[in-house]
Amino acid sequence: MLWFKLKSLNKAFLVTTFFLVGVGIASATPEYDRDTFGGWSDSNNDCLNTRHEFLAELSTGPVQFSANGCRVVRGRWLDPYTDQIFTESSDLDVDHLVPLYWAWQRGAWAWSDAKKQEFGNDPRNLFAVDNGTNRSKSAKGPLEWLPPNQSFHCQYVSRFYRIVLIYDLDISPDEASALKQQREQICGE
Repeated sequence: MLWFKLKSLNKAFLVTTFFLVGVGIASATPEYDRDTFGGWSDSNNDCLNTRHEFLAELSTGPVQFSANGCRVVRGRWLDPYTDQIFTESSDLDVDHLVPLYWAWQRGAWAWSDAKKQEFGNDPRNLFAVDNGTNRSKSAKGPLEWLPPNQSFHCQYVSRFYRIVLIYDLDISPDEASALKQQREQICGE
């Protein structure tokens, strides 16, 4: 019956209708483009970008800078993911707790460039961690990956969920329920 009614409509209308229906059925999320988040910013123009300012602030020991003063070379950092101490900044990644790709899949793709830049440089969403561990995490959320350091799990999932709420990321009711349940199990809430 529906097909009979559609046949009587003009061709342009049919093509447009099927295109729009197809868009609604297919994912509306554009292909991931990390570049839209910008890189590490230098918002105060002191030549230290977010990564190096973060490392300098986080170091629990004296910090050594590059000759031009724009990069942190050495310091003392406790990686919360592994509970190991690091002294060479080259051994560390500054991890986005809520990965950029994960956020992209949950609505960050639609943010303004300024909001993406803010998210990518927000210290509440950053940890200095062992580069190998960070790469094993990749773009996974806490339902797929948790740090090897079990004593950090509660803080990890709680902070992850807080960032999701702060940035109003679009998570499904099932995912929200699973994250809440995970936090309750890990943190004993």
